[in-house]
Amino acid sequence: MDETLRFLFVPVALESWLIVAYVFLVLGTARAFEILARGHFERARRHAELGFEYDADADHYHCPEGERLSLHLRDEPKRLAIYRAPAGRCNECGSKQRCTPHDEGRHLYRSLAAWAETDVGRFHRRLSLLMFAVGATLSIAGLVRWWGEPGIGTLILTLIMSLASLSQDWRRALRTEEDNPTPLDSPIGFENQDR
Repeated sequence: MDETLRFLFVPVALESWLIVAYVFLVLGTARAFEILARGHFERARRHAELGFEYDADADHYHCPEGERLSLHLRDEPKRLAIYRAPAGRCNECGSKQRCTPHDEGRHLYRSLAAWAETDVGRFHRRLSLLMFAVGATLSIAGLVRWWGEPGIGTLILTLIMSLASLSQDWRRALRTEEDNPTPLDSPIGFENQDR
């Protein structure tokens, strides 16, 4: 191995190895949290619509018993659409006990917002940004501490990866804020208050 490469990428101090490992762990965990949260959001949305089929062309749902749930309310500030079945039909239905406790008919809530536009999405995006900033800070601290010693290249590599992740998520967060500047006050898209 070339002496320069050895000097750059073979740390001598155990602490520098620990910083590199910790930064990789932080970067991986930040991505994993965001992926898991996005997956949970989609799974919860599918669960709320379980058994119901959405007709995007006509903008309504069909219940398992064949009843149509028409668009009842569209709340643009909260980016939420509420669909409701006719109360009379739901009250006569044999599946009413399993489906809805209300006498006004079954309600179904559909998010008009993308995951990143919801409060949950924003929280996880900011958490990722914070974790990437911690990774960059640790890399900088390691560079300051071990500057001029063998293994500095691995700390430079972790700093570049941290800053690249931070920059990418920062741009994505700014784009989301520009597209939808109105904050969402309640978690939507998967809540179903009828059950």
